[in-house]
Parts: sequence; C-alpha cells; structure tokens
Amino acid sequence: MSLELSSHLPGGFQITHRILGIYQGSAIELAFWYPSSGMPEYGLCRFATKEKAEFYRAYLCSPACPEPLDKHDLTIEPYDLAAHEELINNHPLQSSWEAPI
Repeated sequence: MSLELSSHLPGGFQITHRILGIYQGSAIELAFWYPSSGMPEYGLCRFATKEKAEFYRAYLCSPACPEPLDKHDLTIEPYDLAAHEELINNHPLQSSWEAPI
C-alpha cells in the first residue's frame, strides 16, 4: 500500500496500451504494464495532469525510449483508483522481513 496520502485521492490519468494493459511504471529502462507484467502488487501509475500523461506518452513513442511504442496503441484515460486499490490490496508486496532467506 502506498504511503503517499495523495495516492488515495480521486483524479489523475493513466496510460493504457491496447495489448499490454495499463502502465505501472518503469525499471531497468523498461516499461511495465498490468496485466502483462504479472506484477499486480505494484498497482497502476497515476499522472497528476493530462499534460504529464501526454508528455510521457510522447516519450514512450520516441527514439529516446529503449523500447519505442506506436502512438496509436496508447490512450490516456481517467485514473482508475478502484482498480489500483484492488490490485495492491489483493496482491500485497511481501515485506523484506518476511522473505525467506
């Protein structure tokens, strides 16, 4: 569960790929998408404004992105807070203290 209080407020936008799913964030220079990432516990990435989502969509389709996408495959939608809450509540991350060694 996110410690950021604003993560529970309504509003915001998300980026959705027509095949891969909803953008979750990036790591090791690769974008992760739910459900194709197989990592529901990370929830969905929220962009505060439509302009920020548009800017990131442009990046994802640019040559600067390690795996550029087709801009026609990406849409910007209102953030689905209910889906985000369901994912992180039904698939919590295991604490590092609980992980077997």
